[in-house]
Amino acid sequence: MKSHRGIRAAVALSSGVLAVLAFQGTASAAPVPPGDGWDHVWSGASGDFKVYVEEHGDLISACDTKADGKTPTVWVGPGTGETTRYSFRVTGGSGSCVSKSASLGGVYNLPEGQKFTVTACSYGCGAWPFVNDH
Repeated sequence: MKSHRGIRAAVALSSGVLAVLAFQGTASAAPVPPGDGWDHVWSGASGDFKVYVEEHGDLISACDTKADGKTPTVWVGPGTGETTRYSFRVTGGSGSCVSKSASLGGVYNLPEGQKFTVTACSYGCGAWPFVNDH
C-alpha cells in the first residue's frame, strides 16, 4: 500500500502555489521605491496611472493602474508649457511600469536646481512641477 504522506505534501504544495498566484493577480502596479521612499507621487484624476519621482538619480517612473485599454504617456520638460526634454509610454496594460533615470545618460540626466514639469495623460491629463534639488 502506498503512503498518503506524499500525496498530502503534493496537495499542500499545489494549494500554496495557487494561493500565491491568486494574490499576485490582485497586486497593484508600483515600481520598487528607493530606500528613503519617493520624493513625489502623483495619480491621474481617473485613477488610470501613477507617476513616481525620485530626484536623486533623476528617476521618473510611471505605471498603468487601470484596465481601460489606454496607454499612459509621460512628458518631462523644463517648466510648464515649454519644450519637452523627453517622453515615454507605458505599454503592456494595467500593472505595467516604465522608468527612466540619469543612469541612461543624455536627456534623462536632469540638471540640478532646475524646475521641471511632469505631464502625464491616459484618459485624462495632469501636470506636476518639481525642482530637481538633489
